Amino acid sequence: MASNDEWQAAQQQQQQQDEQMAVDNAAIFGEDDEDDEGEEDEDAIFGEDTSRQVRDVEALLMRFCPHDSSMLYPQEDKRNKVLKYACRLCRYSEESSNPLIFRNLIKKEVKNVLTTIPSAVSDDPTLARSHNANCENCGHHEAVFFQSDSARTDTLALIFVCCNCGHKWVN
Repeated sequence: MASNDEWQAAQQQQQQQDEQMAVDNAAIFGEDDEDDEGEEDEDAIFGEDTSRQVRDVEALLMRFCPHDSSMLYPQEDKRNKVLKYACRLCRYSEESSNPLIFRNLIKKEVKNVLTTIPSAVSDDPTLARSHNANCENCGHHEAVFFQSDSARTDTLALIFVCCNCGHKWVN
C-alpha cells in the first residue's frame, strides 16, 4: 500500500493534470476563465445546451492514471451505483463527475442524401410535380419534389429531381 504522502502527491498531480486539461479545453472551446461575468449572459442567450455540450465533451476525454500513466477505463461501482474510472495495472480509481461514457452523434447532411436518391424517381406518378422549377443542368422547368424521409435530417428542405435529365438539387 502507498503511504499517505504518496497518495497526496498523486492527488496533487491529478489536480495539476485536471487544471491543465481545463486550460487545454479553454483553448479548444474558446472559453476564457477571466470573463466569468459573461457566462450568465451567454447562458441566457444560448441556453444551457452549450454548457451541457462542453461538459459532455469534457466527460468523454480520456483519463490517465497518475501512477503509471496508463489509460483509465470506465467501471461501474454496483454497490454505490456510481461510475468510476479505474486503472487496469494498479488499484487506482477515481469517481466520475458525469455518467456519460460514449455519445454517438449521427447527423446526415441533406447534400449527402442526394447521392442515395435514384434518378428514376422522376418517373414516379405519386410525387408532386413543379412546372416552375429551373434545372441548373439542362434548363428544363419540370421537376418532381419531396421531403427526405430520413429521420436524421433536421431541415425541412425540399429535394428536386429534374424530369428531363435526372439532376438533383435541394431548395
